[in-house]
Amino acid sequence: MTDSDELFERHAEFCKMFSNPKRLRILHLLKDGEYSVSEISEETDIAQPTVSQHLRKMRDQGVVTKRDAGLNNYYAIADERIVEGMNTMREVLLDQLADDAAVSERTNQR
Repeated sequence: MTDSDELFERHAEFCKMFSNPKRLRILHLLKDGEYSVSEISEETDIAQPTVSQHLRKMRDQGVVTKRDAGLNNYYAIADERIVEGMNTMREVLLDQLADDAAVSERTNQR
């Protein structure tokens, strides 16, 4: 099963959830805990219908969970390992940005 085409297909579909900057912004917020749709919209400055659309897609892929509480829906990251993976990717990107800045600075000093 670890090398099956089905697993690779699911992996690719799952990773698509992390290929949109708005979804990444939402997930970055959710790493700190559960938020309602309106709170996510306010904190990220993303229109509420857009937030809802992205949350629905992420819930369908198992990235986030939804809890109904009266008139509000609350969302949270489904598995802490998702946060760990996001943090790892973010660290790699920050290192790359630092390397790019260092190269640029050396180039400008010549």
